[in-house]
Amino acid sequence: MHKLLFSLLSAASFSLLLFFHGSEARQRELPLPNACHFSQIDSPGPAHATKFEAGQMEVWDHTSSELQCAGVTVARITLQANSIFLPSFFSPPALAYVVQGEGVMGTIASGCPETYEEGGGGDMHRRFEDMHQKMEDFRRGDVFASLAGVSQWWYNRGNSDVVIVIVLDVTNRENQLDQVPRMFQIAGSKTQEQQQQQPLTWPSGKNAFSGFDPKIIAEAFKIDIETAKKLQNQKDNRGNIVRANGPLHFISSPSRQWQQDSTGNGIEETYCTERLHENIDDPERSDFFSTRAGRISTLNSFNLPVLSLVRLNAIRGVLYSGGMMLPHWTANAHTVLYVTGGQAKIQVVDDNGQSVFNAQVQQGELLVVPQGFAVAKTAGETGFEWIAFKTNDNTYMNTLSGGTSYLRAVPVDVIKAAYGVTEEEAKRVKFSQQETMLAMTSSS
Repeated sequence: MHKLLFSLLSAASFSLLLFFHGSEARQRELPLPNACHFSQIDSPGPAHATKFEAGQMEVWDHTSSELQCAGVTVARITLQANSIFLPSFFSPPALAYVVQGEGVMGTIASGCPETYEEGGGGDMHRRFEDMHQKMEDFRRGDVFASLAGVSQWWYNRGNSDVVIVIVLDVTNRENQLDQVPRMFQIAGSKTQEQQQQQPLTWPSGKNAFSGFDPKIIAEAFKIDIETAKKLQNQKDNRGNIVRANGPLHFISSPSRQWQQDSTGNGIEETYCTERLHENIDDPERSDFFSTRAGRISTLNSFNLPVLSLVRLNAIRGVLYSGGMMLPHWTANAHTVLYVTGGQAKIQVVDDNGQSVFNAQVQQGELLVVPQGFAVAKTAGETGFEWIAFKTNDNTYMNTLSGGTSYLRAVPVDVIKAAYGVTEEEAKRVKFSQQETMLAMTSSS
């Protein structure tokens, strides 16, 4: 009885710990002093690319002032057709967006039960030949969460490249190490290129088994020494993205009702059963939509609850030619914007009213907009598409103009006094723009 009571209390405590720890997870270690003071913001491309057998991983410079201000680091992963990004995990929580392609993602969390089984017989003595945790299909437009220390693998089952952009929240309290990005590999090896890199360049290359004595591995898995050495990938230089030998086949039978066998350890009620991804590209799920200007879709912890643990959210934006996202600011988060298509003129203004960015951005570029900085986007002739990652699971934006804007809420007399305009001008400032977030420019 006492053991049962202790188990129940332990499970409850663990669940509450995860709940409250997640809700406070972005209680950040402060970035470097004055990291968010800019005279000019840059929109850099990746600083380094590591090529593997069947793909590559490009990383942005995590020491740049823009990324240190936001407290994140960014990577872009490319998987060639019929290739696997081998099981790995990151020390901080992360949020990723599938820019192109489709495939299968597996999430491996210790303590979660296997939900797929395959056997060789139908009787009670049936021997299971494979058991594994759930897998999920992914496709272009999916946003998926990676929890701190929870391993994932991705398989490109299509005929073209899969491209994934991932943002890691290195200042999240779930990351107890430091602000240097780290990827821990469960499988994989160093390439020839990685063997010549500096130790802190990520990904580092060697997997977790490589540092153990092969005898320890053999004892732990009850396998022979030669097989243990193969787990260390000692004679392998393919890296962390490898080509599969023909199409991979996974168990697709209905998942067993493992909930009935739950041990009640508190894990199942948290991330084992959480939905980890959602597609954000569907126009029908738009939060703001204009038939002429474009659309905006938001993904936060209200529509994807696991984000309350990750403490990041995502916004997908599409502007048509001549479309404009009205001047606005994000009140409670930094914004990391990645351009997925087209081009746009973006202007950013800081707390001193100074322009810190005023330039064209195009596909593949990254732009960090600090908390509170005002920003406006105007699409080019071919339109503009982007994914924005924000450093809070629930963010809110304030607009400077439009039907629900700051100035729309201010009395006419206050506008007159504030800007030295006539009453007629104040009314035009307040009421002329009827759109709320997206509008067409006058030259369109």
